[in-house]
Amino acid sequence: MHKVALTIGGSDSSGGAGIQADLKSFAIAEVHGTSVITCITSQNTKGVKSIYPLPLNEVESQINAIMADFDIGAAKTGMLYSPDVVKLVAEKMKGVRLVVDPVLSSTTGYSLSSPGIEDAIKEYLLPRCYIIMPNAGEAEKLCGIKVESVDDARKACISLHKMGAKNVLIKGGHIEGDAADILFDGKKFYIFALPKMDRKAHGSGCTFSAFLAALLAKGYALSEAAGRAKAYTWSAIAGGVSPGGGVDIVWQRGERIPVADAITWQMDGDYRRQYEEQMERAKIWISLQNAVDELLSFLPPAFVPEVGINFVYAMEGASSHEGICGIEGRIGRKGRVLFQSGECRFGASKHISSIVLACMKHDKNMRSAMNVAYSEKILTACNKAGLECASFDRKYEPPNISTMEWGTDHAIAELGHVPDVVWDKGGIGKEAMIRIIGRNPDEVLSKVKAIAGCLR
Repeated sequence: MHKVALTIGGSDSSGGAGIQADLKSFAIAEVHGTSVITCITSQNTKGVKSIYPLPLNEVESQINAIMADFDIGAAKTGMLYSPDVVKLVAEKMKGVRLVVDPVLSSTTGYSLSSPGIEDAIKEYLLPRCYIIMPNAGEAEKLCGIKVESVDDARKACISLHKMGAKNVLIKGGHIEGDAADILFDGKKFYIFALPKMDRKAHGSGCTFSAFLAALLAKGYALSEAAGRAKAYTWSAIAGGVSPGGGVDIVWQRGERIPVADAITWQMDGDYRRQYEEQMERAKIWISLQNAVDELLSFLPPAFVPEVGINFVYAMEGASSHEGICGIEGRIGRKGRVLFQSGECRFGASKHISSIVLACMKHDKNMRSAMNVAYSEKILTACNKAGLECASFDRKYEPPNISTMEWGTDHAIAELGHVPDVVWDKGGIGKEAMIRIIGRNPDEVLSKVKAIAGCLR
């Protein structure tokens, strides 16, 4: 049977937040979305113009209709607006895995709740919910602890747990530093972090809680569901659109930043070292994917070899393929249209990663590379662009050794340092290839642009 999730909240006429954002998120997460509307808001990207709370009996009627027909895997609350609705939802959601997003105000700063709602949430919803996930400001209003750091968030988690919440997740978008969300399950702490983006994204909180509810409905364990929901939400913020004249609106999509699954661990002992390592992985992934996106926008089709292009970026001090992020498939072409086949992932590339590993033995800063097709024209353009080129001949390759690592190491040894370009003319069953090397993806891109410019 298809999994079903329920959202209980306000309707957002702009389509950016509220039940509209929730239902879009449910669809992306591949669960059937049902909804109960508590309020109708008139709003756009610049602000909220009016709020019309539905009569309590109409809210109850919607809940009754849904509960009589569907097996709800998980439900989430958003804008409940009044203490009476809070109490009703708490009574009706007995036995349902409930995700509480205690919405008190909009992204644009407009109040989305009536007096007394904080006390009602504490009295009725905290003891009934499966998890409550306030942002820093909402957490402070509920437990009285000002949340400005990860340590503050931990204290707030403990406080809300003592007040009755089974699980607590403090959203870190308003906390200093990177966007770190703190989860407490009553026994252990977990942290989920990705680089913070300097943008206001309407609907981000709704999207996060909706993805979490959807993943719980699908049977994911809480910590894994939280990590995945974080990743989907980050991608939705990163891909945000500006359809109006005010704040951006999140764009829910199937993509998610793959490394976010790894940015989850028990927050005990020396978590800072792990945190910094995982943040570097995230930044490596983002830098590489941005470069791939740009590459697809300008690269001449003639640069794509038969085997396709891979593009990699290594972490500082990487000593194996697992420390290098590359494209899981390749960059290919169909006619004159280039496309990326597969996501960027650590450990995805072997051949181009071997080139970077060889380069890093000679210069630890040369951490990025990509391959392009070999032709006399492209090689001549490399020289015209002022790039230093070196080569190797496969016929001298020793047996039982990595061609890429040996060939690159051999070319570097003959030159005395890492060049901009390493090429070879191939061999039996092996395509001739040009590899472009740099300190980071942006530097590699600048070299590719220079080469392409010399071909015009």
